[in-house]
Order: sequence, then structure tokens, then C-alpha cells
Amino acid sequence: MPELPELEALRISLGPRLEGRLVTAAEVTPRRAHLLRYPPESFTHELPYRRFARTWRRGKHLLFDLELAGGGDLRHLVINPMLGGRLDLAEADRPPPTSLVFSLRLAGGQELRFLDTATMSRIYWTPDPARDVPAWTSLGPEADRLPELGLEGFRRRLRRYRDELKDLLRNQSFLAGLGNAYSDEILWEARLLPLRRRPGLSAGEEEALFRAIQVVLERSLRAILANPDYRESKQDRGFMNVHGKGGRPCPRCGHRISQLGSGRGPGREPFNFCRGCQR
Repeated sequence: MPELPELEALRISLGPRLEGRLVTAAEVTPRRAHLLRYPPESFTHELPYRRFARTWRRGKHLLFDLELAGGGDLRHLVINPMLGGRLDLAEADRPPPTSLVFSLRLAGGQELRFLDTATMSRIYWTPDPARDVPAWTSLGPEADRLPELGLEGFRRRLRRYRDELKDLLRNQSFLAGLGNAYSDEILWEARLLPLRRRPGLSAGEEEALFRAIQVVLERSLRAILANPDYRESKQDRGFMNVHGKGGRPCPRCGHRISQLGSGRGPGREPFNFCRGCQR
């Protein structure tokens, strides 16, 4: 599932290439039309002759602001990719994959395509995300903006919760944008076991968690954008230290990396940690 670093990389990569471009046609794949939280026939009618004005992110949602070609009537295309959603800016004459959900034809011959291999994504076309996107108003601060919150502000927010650390980091009301993969990496960086509960943290461990969130997100975004084979439609997490590395040696202490969770069913994604150096 794309999380904050992947979506931020998409924003940085796609935004400048889309800004100002005109949508000339929109198509929805009928068998995947249920992924749109908007009538497909209205979607294909209302998107053409709008220009991309801005690309931005809120939590695990990527947003494209589009306005009428003459200006005004700003609306938002909001995409929550969930497990298998990917975006692809492709030449219009390239055959689309079978996972295509919708395509937006752009002036100049390219298409912005949204693909979903898991058919779990959620797509909204709305003038007001706070009104139409579930849980939008309950999203917490962006996880990559902790310096604005500060250590003491982070501590005050952290101490509202009593959850296990793994669940807390994935709670979008606590911090927006983190999921299964990056919570693994953050807890490894902070040397904290995922099943520990928040009330058991010392002041030093709270600070370690605060620092680890920033380090992991900044390092991960750099790694994604530095990949010479980076493509918007692909996701490569080979740079990660612990997530997806169950059974391999920990790069810090050499202990075998543990894995919990079956990966079968919603909310059961496998997660990884090192019993040797996470306490």
C-alpha cells in the first residue's frame, strides 16, 4: 500500500508534469467503475476541459485540483490507492493494462492512468473533501511535518493514546500518512518493539520515536527519488531495513528479523522487527 513517502514522491514527480495541462477526455473501465465514489457517467462528463492546477497530498490521499479551462469552479480528484492502486503517466498509444480503472486523456497525447490490481482503491470527485471523503476531518497532523509540532507538542499528542506502538503509528488520527511498512521502519530506527504499549515509554524513548519518524521519512523519500529506475506505476522498497525482510539478518545487529501476521485478510498484513536490538 503506498504510504507517505511513495505518495510524496508521486506529488513531486507528477505535479510539475501535470500542472496547466488540459484534460480532453475521460474514460472509466466499466468492471472497475464501483471504485469511484461518484457516478461514472458524471465523472467522464465533468473531467474534460479542465486544467490541472495543483497536485498535493493529505495523509494517504493524493489530490489533483482541476479547474475549468477558463478558470474557476475548482474541484478535487482525490485518490486513496489502498493496497494495489498506482498512477501512470503514459503515452496515449500505449495499450492500457487490464488493471486500468480510469484514464484522463491530456492535450499533447499523453494519458494519466489509474491502475488497481487489488480493486480496493477509493476515488472521489468533489468540491469539498471534508464533506465527501470519509474520516477526512479526523486526520491528524502530517507525519512528515513533526518539526512544526515540536518535541513537546509530539509528546502531548502521543500521551493521549494507550495503544501498542505498531497500531498507534498506523492510526491516521494520531499522525496521517503512515501504514504497515513505514511503521516497521520507524520502530526499528527507534529501537522499539512494535507490541510495546505507549504508556511504557520513557521520555528518552518518546524522543527517539519523534526523531525516528523524521529520519525514516526523509531517508525513504530520498531513496525513492534517487532510484534510477523510478516509475510512478511501480513500487520498490528494496531500500528498507526490516520491513519485508523476515528471516534475514538485521542490518544493525545481525539477529534474525522476526515476522508476525499471516497476511491473509484485511488488517493482517505481516509486520517485521528485530528482537535483538528493538526493546
